[in-house]
Amino acid sequence: MKKIILSLFMSVFAITLARADAVTFEATVDSPRVSLGEVLQLTLTVTGVSDNLDPINLPVLDNFSAKYLGPSTSESIVMDNGNLQKHVEHSFIYNLFPNKTGKFQIPAISATIAGQTYTTQPINVEVFKISSQAQSSGATPDQAQAPSAESLKDKIMIMVSVDKTEAYLHERVPVTIKLLVNGVPVRDIQYPQFDKTGFVADDFDKPSQDAQLVDGVRYDTVVFKTNIYPGRLGTLPLGPVQIQGNVIYKTSQNNPFNQDNSFFGSDVFNNLFDSYATRPMTVASQPIALHVLPLPADNRPPDFTGAIGQFDFKASVSPLQVKAGDPLTLKMNINGSGNFKSLKMPDFKASGFKSYEPQIKDALDGKTAEEVIIPTSAGIKEVPPLSFSYFDPSIKDYRTITQGPFTIQVTAPAPDQDFKAVGFADMSAGSSALLANQFSFGKMFNNIYRSLIKLCGSIWFWLIFGFIFALGGSYFIWRRFQERLENDPAFARRLKAVKEARQALEPAEGYIAAGKIKDFYALISKVLRDYLANKWHRSSAALSTGEIVRNLKTAQLDEALIGQIKSILEQSDLVCFAGATADANKMRTDLSQTQGLIVHLEKFLK
Repeated sequence: MKKIILSLFMSVFAITLARADAVTFEATVDSPRVSLGEVLQLTLTVTGVSDNLDPINLPVLDNFSAKYLGPSTSESIVMDNGNLQKHVEHSFIYNLFPNKTGKFQIPAISATIAGQTYTTQPINVEVFKISSQAQSSGATPDQAQAPSAESLKDKIMIMVSVDKTEAYLHERVPVTIKLLVNGVPVRDIQYPQFDKTGFVADDFDKPSQDAQLVDGVRYDTVVFKTNIYPGRLGTLPLGPVQIQGNVIYKTSQNNPFNQDNSFFGSDVFNNLFDSYATRPMTVASQPIALHVLPLPADNRPPDFTGAIGQFDFKASVSPLQVKAGDPLTLKMNINGSGNFKSLKMPDFKASGFKSYEPQIKDALDGKTAEEVIIPTSAGIKEVPPLSFSYFDPSIKDYRTITQGPFTIQVTAPAPDQDFKAVGFADMSAGSSALLANQFSFGKMFNNIYRSLIKLCGSIWFWLIFGFIFALGGSYFIWRRFQERLENDPAFARRLKAVKEARQALEPAEGYIAAGKIKDFYALISKVLRDYLANKWHRSSAALSTGEIVRNLKTAQLDEALIGQIKSILEQSDLVCFAGATADANKMRTDLSQTQGLIVHLEKFLK
C-alpha cells in the first residue's frame, strides 16, 4: 500500500514538473522594420498554462507609445509520446507607435506566471522616416498611417502658467494648465499629472473649453485650474506636467482583432464610413522653477498660526443679555483668498467663561466657526476681544484684525430658578399640612390613573395614537434621508443620476428635427458619461470609453449591454471628432437605445 501511495505521489510530482517545464513566455513583433507613421504590433505569448491570465504590464518604452489591444486564447490537442495533450496558448497584443526614427531595442519583459518569473529576449527594431511599402502603394500618410509624436509636436501642446514664480512657504499659488489642440481629433483626455513632491495641491476644478491664438495659429484649448501650496524651502520644480489621451486618425486597413480600427465592429458600418483608429498620446510641458521663501521672523504676532493670503475676519456674540449659566453663541467668519486648508480659527480663552469645542465649517473661500461660551458669574461686562493674524504676501508683512470687545449684561438667576431638593427630615411645624398635601396628591394621581384606563379603552385614542406614531416615524425617516443627502455626496449623486439623465436628453428631439447631428451625438455621449459618473461618484471628464467598459465588466453587466454602450460612445466620438454623419432615422434609433440603456443600467447600478 505504501509503495502504491509513493508511486502516485511521484507521478503527480513528475507531472507537475513537466507542466512547469512546459511553460514558455516569449515576445514577438510583426516586423523588425517600421516607418515612423506605421504601427508595430507586439505580441506576448504564454504557453503551458490553462488558467486565465491577467494582461501583462509593459515596462516603460522610451521611444514608443504603447496601447493594449486585448487578449487572444487558442487551444489545440497534440500527440505527446502516444498521449493526447491539450495545448493552450495565451496571447496579449499591443500596438507600439514609434515616436522618432532610429535603431531601438524593445527591452526584456518579465512576468510572474504560475508562481514563477519568466523573461523574454530583447527585440531590435529599426524605425524609418518613410517606409518603402507606403511609397510604392501610393497611400497618403493621413489615410494609412498613424500620426507620429514628431508630427503631433506642433499640433498638441501644453502651456502651464502660475501667478508668481516666487512664493512664501505654504502660500497658495494658482496654477493654470492649458491643453492646446490644432486640427487633430482628440478624445479620452485625462486630468493633468505632475510630481507633487514638496507640494500640497487642491483637486482640479471642472475643465473649461476655449480658443487661443499662438503665433497667429488658432488652437482649441482645454483649461484646467488648481492651487498648489509649497511645503519646502528652496527651489522646487513644478512639472513637467503630463496629459494623456487618444488621437483619432483615419486608416485604410481593417484591424484583424476588430478592437482598434473599427468603432462599430461591423462590416456594414465599415462600408458606410471610413475605418478609424486611435493612438495614445502623452504631452508634457517644460518644468517651472518655483522659488519658496521663508516667512519673516520680524514683527511676527504672537497669535500667528500660519495663515497666508488676504483675509477678512468678522466675529459676533449673541444674545447680549443673559443670566449667569446661560449660553452665548460666539460666531467667527474668515473669508478671502489663501491657504484655507491649514488655516486655524482663533482660539477663545477667557477667565469667567466656560467654553466648548467650536463647530467649524469649510467653504470654497472661507471658514466659519460657532462656539458656545457660558458666563459663570453675574457682573461680567464684556466678552474679551478676538484677534486673527495672517501674513500678507502683497505687502510682505503681517496683519492683525481685531473684533470686540463685545459688551454684554450678565445678571444673577432668580431665586425660584435655583434647584432645591425636597426632604422629610423636619416634620414638626408643617407636618399636618404636608400629610394633607400627600393625601391630596394621591387622590389626584388616582383620578389621572382612572382617566387613562378609560382613555386606553377608546378606539379613537388608538387611531389618533397610531396616526401620531406614523407621522413621527415618517418624519424621522425623512430627516434621516435628508441628512444622508447632505452628508453623503455619493448617495446624492446616485439618487439623482437617472432624473438628471432624462432631463438632459430633452433637447435631443429638437437636435434631430433641426438636423444638428454633431450636437445630438455630443449630447447623448455626455448624458451617458455623466450618468455613469454620478453612479460611480467620479468625474465625467476623467471617464474614458475604455475605463467605462472595464468598470461595467467589473460590475458583471451583460456583454451585449456593454457592447451597446461602447457602440454609442464610439459612434458619438466618430461624429463629433472625425466628421462622420448619420440620418434622422439612425439618430432616433440611437436616442431610443440610449434611453433604454439608462433604464437597464438603473436596475443594475445601485
